[in-house]
Amino acid sequence: QETPVSKTVKAMLMLPLNTGTGMTGSENNMDFYCGVLLAARDLGLNGTDIELCTYDISGGSARAVNEAASGCDFIIGPISTGDLREVLTGVPSSIPVISPIDPRAEVLAKGHVNFIQTPASTLAQYADLVSWMNEEAGPEDRIVVIYEKGMRETPETAAVDSLMQKSGRTWSSFSYSILEGRNVLSSLESLMNPASVNRVLIVSESEAFVNDVVRNLKLMIHDKYGIVLYGPSRTRGFETLDVDDLHAVNLHVSLSYYVDYDSPEVQEFLLKYRALFNTEPGAFAFQGYDIMTYFVRMRTRYGKDWTDRLSETGTERMLQSDFRFRRKGEGGLENSGIRRVVYGSGYSVTQQK
Repeated sequence: QETPVSKTVKAMLMLPLNTGTGMTGSENNMDFYCGVLLAARDLGLNGTDIELCTYDISGGSARAVNEAASGCDFIIGPISTGDLREVLTGVPSSIPVISPIDPRAEVLAKGHVNFIQTPASTLAQYADLVSWMNEEAGPEDRIVVIYEKGMRETPETAAVDSLMQKSGRTWSSFSYSILEGRNVLSSLESLMNPASVNRVLIVSESEAFVNDVVRNLKLMIHDKYGIVLYGPSRTRGFETLDVDDLHAVNLHVSLSYYVDYDSPEVQEFLLKYRALFNTEPGAFAFQGYDIMTYFVRMRTRYGKDWTDRLSETGTERMLQSDFRFRRKGEGGLENSGIRRVVYGSGYSVTQQK
């Protein structure tokens, strides 16, 4: 067991909890707060002296509590990009500000050296999907990237185009609109090989378009084509997509968050959370626990210069997330840790290690 450089950590948590407004607070925010509290308890029992200052910033400016940040090792929160920007403009650049939930807040990393983005972005998911697809593709496999017509100029599509070009593999690009319906099936099949595996990456956040692509791929499977579909986290969250269809197209999905309930660590967390809070933890409780645990460990392991060491460390597997931080140019740090999940035969859903 490594000897900690520091055994004392002072952290600040900033959340809109609505404690003084007479209104019911957000269940997600309270779950996150409870996860942080449980992490602080566990870290304290393991010998770390934790000083946690919690501020309810609902109904007011996040900048109002900036003076209280003096002496903190890091700040967790706020949630929204606007509130995070206010805090970053008010606190010294020596105090790390950790974005806990909103993946869109990644834009702040470019201009703030003390900003740390923990949710992996959609771009990071697509980067992992391209790598995953290329890792699995055999020499005879076909690779097809499907876009929604008229949506080719988004950051995600530009990034996928660039990544595919750098991969050195032969691939086909295909775009259509849902108004074209089943008329696209013959055109799509012309890009496929019935004698090999056809690996399809869908670049779209549109539920209707993803639905249409999955329907067309199912028809191709019926025509004896071997299909593996790759998609970002939103793909599996669309309510109108039948889970049976996800298994039928062998969905491979790259996720920012995934909880393996068979994990002994997860099961231990569940028992402690139920005992302390008399309820089941949601995804935000896992996120609060992971973030508090990880950053306290980094602070105690590396001392005052701990943020400079984050980009040098390997992937840390937490309960719900993987943390692997890289500095964005001369700015802040962003997480590129991704979990891979496969919807396989027999209704299996397995995480790839």
